[in-house]
Amino acid sequence: MNLSTHSHQAAFDLQPGTALGLSHAAGRELVVFSGRVWLTMGGNQEDFFLAAGDRMRIGADAVIQCDSPGAARLQLAAGGPSPLRLAGQLIAVLARRLPRLPALLPAPLDRKAADEGHTA
Repeated sequence: MNLSTHSHQAAFDLQPGTALGLSHAAGRELVVFSGRVWLTMGGNQEDFFLAAGDRMRIGADAVIQCDSPGAARLQLAAGGPSPLRLAGQLIAVLARRLPRLPALLPAPLDRKAADEGHTA
């Protein structure tokens, strides 16, 4: 069974022992409201077990399977920007503001005091 791309924001139930392919979900976030799921992703050697309250960004060729005695309640949410991208945006904002911070600018050179210091 594959999840339709039209239901990415709606919560859905996954019955015990049922597997679901998430072929069009790469970059989205899987949110677990109840139950427990087993998540595998293509190109990733590690499997993940997610329980209620957990969330994870989905990679390519992901498959989830309900691993709890009752149904798992899930949602595929739009994935936000990656932490690395957020850090880059923050650095860019700070870099633009630095020239405007007077405390970080060097003090103007006092030529008279500098000249007196060299002749004494």
